[in-house]
Amino acid sequence: MAKNRSAQAQETGWTEAREAGSVWQLKFMRLLASRPPKLIYVPLLWLISLVFAIDQRRLSTQGSILFLSRILGRSPTLLERMRHARVFSHAFFDRVRLLGRGVAQFSVTVQGGELVQDLVSQGKGAVLLGAHYGSFEALRALDRELPGLSVRYMMFTKHAGKSTGVLEGLNPEVHEKIISLENGPLAMVQVSDALSKGEFVAILGDRLPDGQVRAKQDVSFLGDTIQVPLSPYLIAMAARVPIILSHARWEARDRYAAEFTQFYDGAHVPRPERDKAAAEMAQNYATALEGWCRGDPYNWFNFFDIWRH
Repeated sequence: MAKNRSAQAQETGWTEAREAGSVWQLKFMRLLASRPPKLIYVPLLWLISLVFAIDQRRLSTQGSILFLSRILGRSPTLLERMRHARVFSHAFFDRVRLLGRGVAQFSVTVQGGELVQDLVSQGKGAVLLGAHYGSFEALRALDRELPGLSVRYMMFTKHAGKSTGVLEGLNPEVHEKIISLENGPLAMVQVSDALSKGEFVAILGDRLPDGQVRAKQDVSFLGDTIQVPLSPYLIAMAARVPIILSHARWEARDRYAAEFTQFYDGAHVPRPERDKAAAEMAQNYATALEGWCRGDPYNWFNFFDIWRH
């Protein structure tokens, strides 16, 4: 049964996978996170992690085991599977808190923030290229230091419709900055418009929505081949804006470490050379992501078989 479900998910893409959790469960998490007593939510996250690690019928649990097996070079223990789920649970729980009450309650160290600061002071936009690694909401810590910073978020909202619907009520301002990828041509127009205004566009580049995407590239990742989208690099080259690799790694309760690294300086690339340049960037991105994962594997939350096995 699990194999059939896995095969179906690979054929239709991860956007068709059923979202775990009911609406009332997500609303309960939202209520709990709004006033989080540590004596309640910390044991609860441990319990959630245990259930996740034990139930290997879940596609997400299977994806976690597959990834940990590759990164560790052996089958993960129950405690290691729990740790992976627990870090993700903290990141999701903190997402609610970050959207609802801001970053003041967290300790976020920032490395490379001057890259963003310089671009904001010049009124220039950029592509913030991340992954399903750590917490993207924690990157909003820079909003407090850089009032002029405006970030638009590219994402597939239908895949996580229940959680998106529950969370958007926490911070409508952030929700309004989302560029939905369900309508590809319209999204590209919105991205181009945002970059021309000096805004930043945040994209996660470690997963394809489905097999119908044309602009994609095979890259080496953890000893095998995966496919990643080329759109982040083509967008940046067309708009002549820099690409900045970014992530905020969960370190401990209420503590994150954000890092920004220049990946592409926005220099002009002739149109005939862009496909080749994008392919090279895609492999460089995969190499950088592998470095993040080897440094802290439990912060990568891409719970799908992206190797299509």
